[in-house]
Amino acid sequence: MKKETIKFIGKDITLAYCYATEIAYKDLSDEDVSVFIQEVFTSTQKGEMPDVKKAVYLILASMMAYYNSTGEECPVKDTDIINNADPTEFGTALATIINLWKAFYK
Repeated sequence: MKKETIKFIGKDITLAYCYATEIAYKDLSDEDVSVFIQEVFTSTQKGEMPDVKKAVYLILASMMAYYNSTGEECPVKDTDIINNADPTEFGTALATIINLWKAFYK
């Protein structure tokens, strides 16, 4: 498991990437995470935002992977993300997960 703690919606949260992230993302989105990660690369190269719903799912999956592994409750819920995250911190969370993915699969 690769992990990193960031400030998100005024809280310190830990994001993680491992097989649990991939399974949680698939459960939430019914899509393999590799498909969305490719979409993120394509979108950002064009200067566009990737699919917001899928991005929320990936952020949730990454948090779930970490907090389920520690037995702690996740400090941020889906409604917190969709109602309170600003574009900068949303992008930071997504970029952090992509970097964790890269480190996991080096």
